[in-house]
Amino acid sequence: MEINWFTFSAQILNFFVLIFVLQRFLYKPITKAMARREQTISDRLSSASKQKEAAQQEVKHYEEMQQKFIDEKTELLTQAKSEVEQTRQRLLKEMQESVATERSQWQTSLQRQKDDFFHDVGDRTMQQLQVTVRRVLTDLAESELETQIARVFLQKLRDLNETERVELVTTLTAATKDSIPLTLVSTFTLLPDICAAIASVLQDYFNAVGSGNIELSYEIEPNLICGIELRGTGYKLAWSMDAYLDSITENLVTVFAEETG
Repeated sequence: MEINWFTFSAQILNFFVLIFVLQRFLYKPITKAMARREQTISDRLSSASKQKEAAQQEVKHYEEMQQKFIDEKTELLTQAKSEVEQTRQRLLKEMQESVATERSQWQTSLQRQKDDFFHDVGDRTMQQLQVTVRRVLTDLAESELETQIARVFLQKLRDLNETERVELVTTLTAATKDSIPLTLVSTFTLLPDICAAIASVLQDYFNAVGSGNIELSYEIEPNLICGIELRGTGYKLAWSMDAYLDSITENLVTVFAEETG
């Protein structure tokens, strides 16, 4: 087969021309478009990366703020609980102190009322006993009753045991070593023989320990209910209805205490 060099050369030329045309008008625009596209994609990827990084920073900042909020919330709750507990303890203490104060005031008031009550009862009982005794004295032979009261006191004086006698003498001689002043108080005038017997018994007690003479004086005291009292410096020996009144008052105190619990 014979080669047509002109045709072959023309084809080669056409080929190069085609390559030049493709390079000039097709390949370069495509590569430029692809480069621009790639740059665009790269820019978008870079922008997306920056946006992602910013988003992550925002998320981190939000998480930090959230954790800070949680910490502050926990701290505030702890502080609030502490303040509530302190307030509760303070109010409880104030309430207890208030209750204790009111209870003390109530007990003081109750004790005062109880004391006033028994004082009033004692006064009324005393008055009633005085009225009763006066009526009895009016109905009975007055001299016989007074004599019997005096004789009971004389017997009580004679019946003092050794300890009571020593106490009587020691107490009365402690104030003076000379004559010993004594006063016999009664609600009525004592008979001379009763006075002499009482003075004799007392002088015997003092003579037994080598003490001095006694000076016995006599007084009338209407407030003493049906009784006699021997009074000296720091000493008193009595027999009267006051003792029975004291017993009645003590019984009333016991009953009142049991009732009030």
